[in-house]
Amino acid sequence: MPSSAEAPLSRRARTMPSAAVEMLLPRAAWWIMCGIVAVFAAFLTVGAVDLAVGADAEARRWALVVAAVAGMFWIVVADLFILVLYRPRRDPVSVRASTTEVEVPGSRRFAGWTLATAVVWLVGACIIAVAVDAAWRVFWIIVAVLLLAVVIDHLLSIGHVRRAVLTRNGVRATSFRIDAEVAWDDIAALRWTQATGGLMVARIEVKSGAASYVEHWRHPFARRRDTIDVELPALDLDPLLVMMALQLYWLMPTARAELATGRVPARLFDADLAVGSVPAQLGTDWLASFRPRGQR
Repeated sequence: MPSSAEAPLSRRARTMPSAAVEMLLPRAAWWIMCGIVAVFAAFLTVGAVDLAVGADAEARRWALVVAAVAGMFWIVVADLFILVLYRPRRDPVSVRASTTEVEVPGSRRFAGWTLATAVVWLVGACIIAVAVDAAWRVFWIIVAVLLLAVVIDHLLSIGHVRRAVLTRNGVRATSFRIDAEVAWDDIAALRWTQATGGLMVARIEVKSGAASYVEHWRHPFARRRDTIDVELPALDLDPLLVMMALQLYWLMPTARAELATGRVPARLFDADLAVGSVPAQLGTDWLASFRPRGQR
């Protein structure tokens, strides 16, 4: 196959998820889990308040620890809703189109909330490390150091807004650690796979020695891989439609003409058009596992 979707855990066709972990449970189960975590976080919050109003100094010290753990769980609730359950719909007017390119600017939602989560958990780990006994203190110090590395990693990249730029000649994308471009004809493979932070991306593999492959920015922790990741969740489009569009432009040169008309390709928003206009030999691979959002 010229492209492949890594097989989901369920054979039943479902909407293409933003993160790999979403495939473990049905969408309804994630709503239930979000509620359960919220109840647990509320229980910890009440417990922290109860300890804080006590006269015992030891109780007040542990109130801070319980409050820190509560904060760690509240940020998980926010993550579950914003990164898993919330699916905004982009307006076509927000996509910039000209006679030379189509640019889909990305959102900082995933990068921002991932950073916020790391910061909250870092603060919580530091508070717990100070409060617990020496045996556990070492463990939580190690956790805090690891979280500090994650925070620094995300701080270095959050200023680079994710985006995808499509032209008649090739594709360019800004992802977590790199901004790169390659010509359509120098693409060796296109895969839907897991990347940094568990998010699912369209990974473009570049042909060995491709002259059109250019890197515009490198994260200091990155290494050259001859791949380009299009971070699908950040684009706020149906990832399935984006994958099918990328595959079409890669394998059918005549389809690239719609990227130079000055209009946003309707296939990025219209599921019926996207599915109906993609040749069966190209679309079957994706549609066997996933269905467009909004379809039952």
